[in-house]
Amino acid sequence: MYSVLMNALLSSSPDYDALFKSLSWPEESWPETERVEALTAFIEGLGPLLADSIQFTEAKRRCVQEKIESVIWTKCLPFLSKISAEAAEGARCRESTAAACRLLSVCIPLCNEEVWRRAVCFVLPSFQLPEEELLGQGRLSVEVASEVLAALIPFLSADEALTLTTLSSALSSIRTLPDVLVSKITVRILLTLLSCCSGVRLKSILNVILDDLYSWHSTDRTPVVTERTLLCLTALSDHLLNPHSLPSSSSEPDPRLSLQFWRMVQDGLIHRDSVSRKRALYLLKRCAEGKMLRFPHTVPPLNHLYDTLFKWVPDKSKLLREFWEDYALVMETLEENQVHVVRPVLNRIDMLIRTTVNDNQGQSLFHPSWLLCVYQRMFHSENKSLMREGVCHLLELQVLQQSAFALFIVGPFMDVLSETSLFHRSVGQNVGDCPELAVKLQVFMAAFFNSLPSESRGCVLLQLIQQLSSKHWCAVPLLFLSQALSNLQPSPLLEISGLTALREVLRCTMITHQVLLRGAAQCFLLNSALCLTVVSAVTLDDVFSFLMHFRADESLCRGTQLWNQVRCIPKTDEGTVCLFSLGQSERLPDPREADKLARAILLCVDMERSRTGAEISNNLQSLLSPLVDTLSRVSTNIYLPLRKSDKGLQLALRLFQLGAVPNLQDFILRRLCGELQEVSSKSNKSPSLQLHRCPLWLALMCELSGCLFFSFFCSDLEAQGLLQQDWGRIAANFLRDQWICLNFLIKAVGIPESLAILKTSETLKAALSCSVEALALLPSDLVLPVLTFMETVLPEVSLTQLGTDLGSKKVGLSTNAHDFWPALKGFISMAFHPKLLKLTHIAMELMELSQSKSGVFGVLLQHCCHTWLPTDRGSGEPADAAFSSVFSHIDIVSEACVYGPVFRRDQRLIQDVQIYVERLGEKCAANVAVTSDNRDDQLPRTCILAFLSRLDPSNEQHEKLIEELVLDLLKKDNGISKSKVRYYSNSLQHRVKNRVWQTLLLLLPKLREEFVGTLVERVFEAGFCSNQASVKYLIEWMMILILFHYPQHMDSFWSCFNMDHEQTKTSVCTFLSVLVHFSVIIPHLKDKSVQLRKALDVILQSCFNHNFSVRLYALLALKRVWSLAENQAEEEADALGGLSSVIRACLNQAEAMQSTGNANKNWIRIQEHFFFGAFHPIRDYSVETIFYTFPSLSELADDEWIPTWKFEKLSCFSESPCFPLRNPAPDLNQLQPGDWIQQDRSIVQDKEERWAEVQKKITPWRLGIQEQEAELQLVPPQRAARLGKLHGALLVVASLIDKPTNLGGLCRTCEIFGASALVLDSLRHVNDKHFQSLSVSSELWLPLLEVKPVELTDFLQVKKSEGYCIVGVEQTANSHSLQDYQFPEKTLLLLGNEREGIPANLLQMLDVCVEIPQQGVIRSLNVHVSAALLIWEYTRQHLTSAEINSKRK
Repeated sequence: MYSVLMNALLSSSPDYDALFKSLSWPEESWPETERVEALTAFIEGLGPLLADSIQFTEAKRRCVQEKIESVIWTKCLPFLSKISAEAAEGARCRESTAAACRLLSVCIPLCNEEVWRRAVCFVLPSFQLPEEELLGQGRLSVEVASEVLAALIPFLSADEALTLTTLSSALSSIRTLPDVLVSKITVRILLTLLSCCSGVRLKSILNVILDDLYSWHSTDRTPVVTERTLLCLTALSDHLLNPHSLPSSSSEPDPRLSLQFWRMVQDGLIHRDSVSRKRALYLLKRCAEGKMLRFPHTVPPLNHLYDTLFKWVPDKSKLLREFWEDYALVMETLEENQVHVVRPVLNRIDMLIRTTVNDNQGQSLFHPSWLLCVYQRMFHSENKSLMREGVCHLLELQVLQQSAFALFIVGPFMDVLSETSLFHRSVGQNVGDCPELAVKLQVFMAAFFNSLPSESRGCVLLQLIQQLSSKHWCAVPLLFLSQALSNLQPSPLLEISGLTALREVLRCTMITHQVLLRGAAQCFLLNSALCLTVVSAVTLDDVFSFLMHFRADESLCRGTQLWNQVRCIPKTDEGTVCLFSLGQSERLPDPREADKLARAILLCVDMERSRTGAEISNNLQSLLSPLVDTLSRVSTNIYLPLRKSDKGLQLALRLFQLGAVPNLQDFILRRLCGELQEVSSKSNKSPSLQLHRCPLWLALMCELSGCLFFSFFCSDLEAQGLLQQDWGRIAANFLRDQWICLNFLIKAVGIPESLAILKTSETLKAALSCSVEALALLPSDLVLPVLTFMETVLPEVSLTQLGTDLGSKKVGLSTNAHDFWPALKGFISMAFHPKLLKLTHIAMELMELSQSKSGVFGVLLQHCCHTWLPTDRGSGEPADAAFSSVFSHIDIVSEACVYGPVFRRDQRLIQDVQIYVERLGEKCAANVAVTSDNRDDQLPRTCILAFLSRLDPSNEQHEKLIEELVLDLLKKDNGISKSKVRYYSNSLQHRVKNRVWQTLLLLLPKLREEFVGTLVERVFEAGFCSNQASVKYLIEWMMILILFHYPQHMDSFWSCFNMDHEQTKTSVCTFLSVLVHFSVIIPHLKDKSVQLRKALDVILQSCFNHNFSVRLYALLALKRVWSLAENQAEEEADALGGLSSVIRACLNQAEAMQSTGNANKNWIRIQEHFFFGAFHPIRDYSVETIFYTFPSLSELADDEWIPTWKFEKLSCFSESPCFPLRNPAPDLNQLQPGDWIQQDRSIVQDKEERWAEVQKKITPWRLGIQEQEAELQLVPPQRAARLGKLHGALLVVASLIDKPTNLGGLCRTCEIFGASALVLDSLRHVNDKHFQSLSVSSELWLPLLEVKPVELTDFLQVKKSEGYCIVGVEQTANSHSLQDYQFPEKTLLLLGNEREGIPANLLQMLDVCVEIPQQGVIRSLNVHVSAALLIWEYTRQHLTSAEINSKRK
């Protein structure tokens, strides 16, 4: 229309100046797009006229050209600068930029060459200067400059230098500009430049681009560089990987012959960004396509291993093509997050591995580094299960066990091994087993190092250890990796640098680990050092400096197997060790030096003892003589340097802490008292040093008395002098040591009984008052001696409330495990003394603390159980008085019976690994050095169960406790059953109920008959509640045992079948299960015939129940009871009367009904279920059945299984013939968990509503069916216009979709929501029956366009120039959420392929990526569904804005 009007106007010889003036706009204004387009049409129409010399004279032509140049410099470029300054308004700016660039492209051909050169030079600085400088100088922004340069590039063909300058500016801007601008430059400048070139010039430009990208990536191989270079390569792939362009000469730009190109592809395949991975895979697939594999027959010689990353052998093209197809399939599938989707293609990896094996000529067709890309992609997966699959698969891979992949092992592989969740137990493994992955890791590491060349093993091992110290490793992966290193074949690999690296691991990564796991890792690392160190390359000083980082209370303690291995290191014939050197500074020496020397001496002592027996050789006497001599002169030689004397004292202290030497002990005992007196009376010029030495001597005396809790404080003091803030710590240590000495004196001398009682009492009260003050002053790690003193004097003096409160507070504040557990034990011994066991609030505080710190409740229970019922208890009033205190803490007992926190998965893993370490026994020295009982979360239950097993029902107090406990447990169970919170399998509520009934089963034989009579109704009532399967079996077992021992309660049992429980109709199954075991009960019944008749009556009623589970249980009970009835009928003639034939017929008919389908399967399963098959309620009554076998067969979590060895560890557990520890019959232990689990259902369906929602079809627009026939003769836009339908500006491009069903549904969606057109790859789809079944004639009312996939790049370029915003549905780092994105009016929606999505070469064409928020596990939606969501959101936004505008009008 514009062209027709302009031709008509220009043919009438108008006033051109007036037209220019009327179509132009003021410089400061923002013209409408229509005005710019009108000026463009006017100037475009002037083109043919300017070439006509008849209509235009030379002067007139020059005048018009000057006007056109004026439009460029005064209108077009200033307008573009204004757009750059206001780029925030996206849609408006995009349309204005497209119109201005169109105007510029029309004006340039009508001007001389100098004009377009000047225009290009005006634009190029936009790619070189910072954005803020550009806008300040009136320049163009990068976005606008890209569009302008794309319009000018067609005119650059005549100037090669300017072309190269433009190319250089574009390539340099790709390196420096933000990510959002890189794709725009690539698409608008590079692609446009290549499309305007051909022949030799095209090759030259491609070579320049490739050389620049190769150079950039080779010098800076970072993820950002990889991401941008892959973007450029995929954008240029149609030019670089053109199947019609054969590499005829060496100048042909073929990236497939470049090593750097394949490195880019491999880096992209393992990139963290999904779009970069997609681009790399796209390039790989393009290179591997059969029609493109046309390499020259002669390939340059490549020597290095990595120089042949990609091979193509013509005679094996089919094999290689199939291989690369499988490789692409694996990499595409790994983008999924679901293991069940990925696992089926993992077997393809095995085929990939086989292809890496050399062929007959010894040439590998497939470089193994491609396989590493597969594994590294699995390592980066968001799904931990998939990550674990990849690690396990790699550990079994033999092809990786060669030196070329050492960098991969010490790099990405070590990174993924730091993930703790990899080491969970596999299916089928028991608690305490070594995780499957850890076992494979040990085998893999041994095989890997054996496959390395001997000269490179030490270097690789050093790098691996350094990788351990490069970041903080969690306890579990560090433990198992250390164990794998300790299992390497002994060989000299590590020198001093290796010991330094191991020391860094100990120093940096083991600060916050759990004590046992930390100690076990230390043991494995030390064992590795002993086996792998080059002895000749390290000195004794290096060794002892290394050993001082191993704690004696965690790993390296005397008497263990590890210590015996270490003691073989020292060699006494190398000379004596110089312990004392004169120092200038009067500061105490570093205690780490004393620790090193003390360990050296003790190692020498133990080594000499192993050689010569109990005597110490003369060499060691000479070794210790400097220390003995120094200590002997401390109090006599006033000229002895303080540093030397203090150094000797500190070394002696450390020797006693690590293990006393008898020769030194005798000497110090003789010198101790005199030295203490000398220290207290002598005046000195350095009072701070005297204050230091006083607690030092006191601590020495404590070591001699056997106390091992002292740790000197001065390791972190400044070398320049004593800091003022350290005086508080000095005083605290001194105060603590005073209490240690006081405890020593009380222990050695005792409390004198000869003194007056009153005086003694007053003295002890004063001392106790001082102890309370000390608790308030001392830090939590120093209160243990005070608590010990308070416990000692408790029999003499009653403790105040303040003392226990302070003790509880101090213990709770302690965070160090080495201080916490001794302090906790000391506090519990004091606070829960027999005279103080009525302090219930302390027990509640400790129970609260146990919720956050596992093991606290176990320590409390161990002490209380021993106090209430000692193993060596006597009889009489003292024993009864101690036991009577249990009634003040009945809540502790009941809580212990059901105790057991539900750990998170990561916490459960820590517990499992600790159990595994404990089961290593003395092989791991940490089990000797660290007390492990505190960590078992089942310890409180085992302690209290052992305590309950020892109760004697004949004792009145014991009987009273049992009955109170039973009532309390039933109350807990009833509270959970009555609560409105619905509990699930293995939830905390489920576990508590299960523990309640386990305890009740244990206590049942100890209950009085009268008391059982009061419980029967409550037990039966529990059977009506909705219970999990494991609880249900325990309740049924309880009922069977009650009826077995007390048959007088049978009438109460029969009455349960008459109760109406509407909410739990299937609860009758519980009572039917009891009747399945009626053979156990009936021998103890008096009137057997009557009882059998009652059983048959209630069972037959249930046989006709509407619920399938009830009928199935009833059928099984009927079968079992009827067999008893038949035997009874033989003994008593006509016992059942005429009922016999009826029941037999009913039973035969009922069993016949179960012979087909699922009914038959369920019938077989329920008969084979352990509770109705192998289980015998009386024979199998044992601790093992209740606490281990039943939970395992009832599918309870394995952390609820209590193995019998935990009870056997407790010496206080009482086993009796009627209640054995182990099950005498092995039948149950051989069974597997069954899959028949009946549960009560308490959900009652609501009544059906009278009216339901009725689907409503909306009649489209204003026409009925009969009125549409005439409209079908028109083209779709005309039809829509006649119907009054309004089209939007949304253009939907579906050329990449190939499934007719998706296209048909998409066509229907586009028509309903008024899209302007739908673009297909072929219009033949509309005739497909699958398309038509979904489109339902919508193709008749919607414009359809045909664009082939190969034409999409040009089509999108055209639409960009028309001002369309290209939107794609893709998850990228810069994606916009659909709910937040505002669609421009002129939007082109590009839809990807069903499987591959949007190809990588089109991703950079997108202006915006929109992603749909997801909450589920599945990674992607169907393409039609995704498109429908975006189309509706576009329609909603613009429909809302249209409604607002109409209301305003």
